[in-house]
Amino acid sequence: MKETLNLLPIEVKAGAPEKKGKFYYLFLGVAGYSSIIIILWLSNLVQIRKIDTEISSLNKQKTDLQQKILPPVIAPAAPGIDKDILNAMGKTPRWSAIISDLSIIVPEEVWLSSIESKEEKGLKQIGIKGFSKTQLGVANLISALEISEHFYDVEIVFAQKGEKEISFELKAKVRWT
Repeated sequence: MKETLNLLPIEVKAGAPEKKGKFYYLFLGVAGYSSIIIILWLSNLVQIRKIDTEISSLNKQKTDLQQKILPPVIAPAAPGIDKDILNAMGKTPRWSAIISDLSIIVPEEVWLSSIESKEEKGLKQIGIKGFSKTQLGVANLISALEISEHFYDVEIVFAQKGEKEISFELKAKVRWT
């Protein structure tokens, strides 16, 4: 049985020109697409060369202008200021090491809400406020602070049990290392 039905007379079919295969149209499409890509690529190369020459000429102008500029004149600093700055820097604790150590020793069930530095009677103290899921977390934080090389004389200012967590405030003296 025939799958298609041709309603045109046989003469019409015989007089029609032979169609070229689908491969021919695919080949033409790929060739056209490839030629467009090659043309765009070549025009891009031309533009890149133009830009490179402009950049090199601008860099040359930049170096010429930099050589013409005189170095800025710096006013001499007062001789005692440098010593004062070095003395002040020697009197401050290394906060980066202290905070880094603190971030390591805080137990998992404890989170801190604020850290303050205070000076009382010539001693640097740090105030630590935070929350804990358990009382054991606060106790672990206190013992970790006492073991630390940066803190000593750790005191509990307050610890209060809330609905879900325990809020606390600690005070510790800071070693100047």
